[in-house]
Amino acid sequence: MNSTTQIISHFFLLAFAFGTQLFSPVVSTRLTGVGFYKLGTSIVLAALVLALGVDLFMAPALAAPEAVCYGVLIATNILASVLHRDQKSIPMWGLYVVQLVAFVVLTFHTFGFDPLWIMFFVLSTVLLGISNFSMLLGHYYLVVPKLSEEPLVYCLYIFWVAFFLKIVSSLAVVFSLGAPYLEEGTMLGDGYMYNWLFISMRYLWGFVAPVILSLFTYKLCRLRSIQSATGVLYIVEFFVIVGELVSVYLMAKHGLPL
Repeated sequence: MNSTTQIISHFFLLAFAFGTQLFSPVVSTRLTGVGFYKLGTSIVLAALVLALGVDLFMAPALAAPEAVCYGVLIATNILASVLHRDQKSIPMWGLYVVQLVAFVVLTFHTFGFDPLWIMFFVLSTVLLGISNFSMLLGHYYLVVPKLSEEPLVYCLYIFWVAFFLKIVSSLAVVFSLGAPYLEEGTMLGDGYMYNWLFISMRYLWGFVAPVILSLFTYKLCRLRSIQSATGVLYIVEFFVIVGELVSVYLMAKHGLPL
């Protein structure tokens, strides 16, 4: 049986890779230069290799479709990193579509076609992906200082949509499946006190802090204070990662997709 640590590590690495890959076309490489694309691709590759490493030690053994998906994703990302130019060509768009299909197939096989796990994974993927992509893009303004702030603002719009979907899903779970875990004296989950601790961390660190900080980021972007906005985005990503790790723990250990 897989340990909670293995499940959390594999989930996080896969969601981090998928999310970063998913949002790579948000800003045109004509504006950022191919260097930004290669930076994102390097992060995707690192997360994929680590996810594969964790997967090899998990049960059941790595199935053939999953192995093929990992191979396709690693190969296409290496190929795209080498061949991509400032103008995204039709073959590069083709590789992007292949990557998304491979990620989708890998997701379904990884979570055994379980709709609850898949929905939970997709929402986490989108939130982690856009948080990481926004932080990387903000950092890249140091390399391309004349880049308009609009792509970063657009990323914040996506972040808010992802955030809204995630918190609506989470609150629905709290008021249905999660209510008994918060009743005084309960022995469900980790016990009354620890249940409150973990769920409070999930909401305060994973929802409240990021959304407040994202509003500050938006104001800083509109003031064209991009370096300050990027500093805040680093903190946003930190809180999103912590919130999602707690969320995956609650899902893996107690079946609560918060």
